[in-house]
Order: sequence, then C-alpha cells, then structure tokens
Amino acid sequence: MEEMRGAAMAYYANMSIDQQQKLLSFYKSLDTNGDGKVSIPEYLDFLVKKGYTRHMPSNLFKLLDENNDGTLDFEECVTFFYMINVRRLVICDGCGSYLWGLYFLCVKCYSARKRTYDLCCSCYRNKNFIHAHSNFLDNCALLRTNTKNFEYGDEQTCISAYPLQSP
Repeated sequence: MEEMRGAAMAYYANMSIDQQQKLLSFYKSLDTNGDGKVSIPEYLDFLVKKGYTRHMPSNLFKLLDENNDGTLDFEECVTFFYMINVRRLVICDGCGSYLWGLYFLCVKCYSARKRTYDLCCSCYRNKNFIHAHSNFLDNCALLRTNTKNFEYGDEQTCISAYPLQSP
C-alpha cells in the first residue's frame, strides 16, 4: 500500500489546480459531517451510494488509514481517489484476490481493449486458471512492450520466458 500512496501523492502533486479542486470536492463529499476526516460510516455510505460495495476489498478502509486513527484524512483520501480513478482495484481472475502491485495480464485480451484477464503471481506460477489465450506478461513488462505488434497478432514480441499454456 505504501507504493500506492506514493503514486497517489505524486499524481496529486502534478495535477492542475482544477484537478486538485475536483479531488478536494471528492474529499468533502466523503466527509459529510464536515469535521475534516472521513469516518467508517461516511466511507461505507459513499460505497453504497456509488455502488462500489461489491468491488472494494473489505479491509480497504483499514489499509487506507495509514496512521491507524480510525478515520481517513485528506492524504489518505487522495490514495482512495487515485485507486478509484486510475482503476487500481484489480481482481485476480484465478483466485479472486486483489492485485496491489505486480500481476500478469493476458496479452490478447489487453490488446483487444476488452476486459482484461488478470492473474496474481501465484495463480500464474501455479497455473491456477483456465483461459482461452496463452500469452501473458506482467503489468510492468507490458508497459514496456510495443503493443502495436500484439494488435497485428505478432506474439513473438512476448518475452520467450513468459508464454504459458493454460491447464
């Protein structure tokens, strides 16, 4: 979660004034009683109103609450905002766990710009999945790869150590 916080604060530091104002509005919308912090009931009300209850880890509030005071301050809400807006709440299609850092994606699904097929390192390593395609890359390697080659079916661009046959 520390890496997530760092990325969120880096995004915040480089936002335009308009974007920072939108984030401040987001924070104020969470802090419904205006006391300068977001309580668990305020957080849960937000999840229900926005329809996020099925998509959030049950322990996310605790993970966001860096100083363990039982509330979320502005910086902790910046992390929450970042996770929602850059879609950092990814679920493993093998075991259903949340993927916080490095994970594997199906190259064909990613290239088709459809719903991605995502796997935690453990599910990928242990072949704990059934999927129609066999080429996977981790999310960092995928960023560094020329995806135009994938769009035209040139799967040789995948690093040879990564191809995996589905069970």
